[in-house]
Amino acid sequence: MATVIKLFWNICLLRVGPELVPTRAWFIGAILLAHLAAHVLWFDIAMPGLGIELALNAALINLAVMASFGWFALYIRHHEDRFPATLVAAAGAKTLLIGALMVAYGLTSGPFQQSVLWGFTLWGLVVVGFILHRALSCKPWLGMVLSLAMAFVGVVVVRAVLGALAPPEAFMPASAS
Repeated sequence: MATVIKLFWNICLLRVGPELVPTRAWFIGAILLAHLAAHVLWFDIAMPGLGIELALNAALINLAVMASFGWFALYIRHHEDRFPATLVAAAGAKTLLIGALMVAYGLTSGPFQQSVLWGFTLWGLVVVGFILHRALSCKPWLGMVLSLAMAFVGVVVVRAVLGALAPPEAFMPASAS
């Protein structure tokens, strides 16, 4: 377990890329389940008006967007074989960041919570951009652009799909409501 956390922590620190991530089916499943659980917990903390069912749906939609976006980018560059490692690297690193975010968010209040949220959001975008840069063998700036696009598409799709099911204030952070 410590080895797995260390691997994803090194990815979060941009020291190693997705090429070192194991791609056995059980490992992929475990990381994706951990990713979904972390997202649901985070949504429950940050947006309590969303509810567990909608939080799970939002987490599944985010994961589907990340997977489809990543696969398509790899397909365009003819690196489809890198998809499992890329998906697991992104999901594992984001799970670790969500865990750290929940701790930091809980230790702060008021405007500091918003600063923590923005800081971790930017860190997550950089990490996913780094992973895409390494997986796609492209320039770092292109990985960042793809990371931003993926995040934007994820937000748009979640709001489009779940917007009618949840009141608008459900998508507002807890400190803002």
